Amino acid sequence: MDKLDVGLKKRLIRAQPCFSILTEQELDELEPLFIEKHIPEGEVIVNEGDFVDSVYLIVKGTADVRHVSIENNTTKIDSLATLESGGAIGLNESGFYSLSGVRTATVVAKSDMVLLRLSVAAFHGFTLMNSHVNEAMRKYARDLLGMKS
Repeated sequence: MDKLDVGLKKRLIRAQPCFSILTEQELDELEPLFIEKHIPEGEVIVNEGDFVDSVYLIVKGTADVRHVSIENNTTKIDSLATLESGGAIGLNESGFYSLSGVRTATVVAKSDMVLLRLSVAAFHGFTLMNSHVNEAMRKYARDLLGMKS
């Protein structure tokens, strides 16, 4: 697959509710921080229990979200969800999925995938340069939860 078109990257970013509040200028600054990554079928993308160092947008392919537990000395793997093109790994409607900073599930590629990876460190730098983003994301989360500002 050829390098992704900037317009496509921006549409995928803007489609995430937590980024929908960004201005065009902020989107222009955030877009290059998303790095294209190709993942072969069967590869683990993130592991449950690892620190959250990045989030991903799914450009192409499908992934299985799994939770591993041990019951009676037997490892049990539960499939929780299937993620598809346009979805995200590590993001929910209000921002980062994990509030603890630790991954809550393992995600495995069910097919060859194309992802856009955003490191948490790069995003933190972006928010430091764009103070509006922190407040806008907080407001969006409050509104989503039905709280008054």
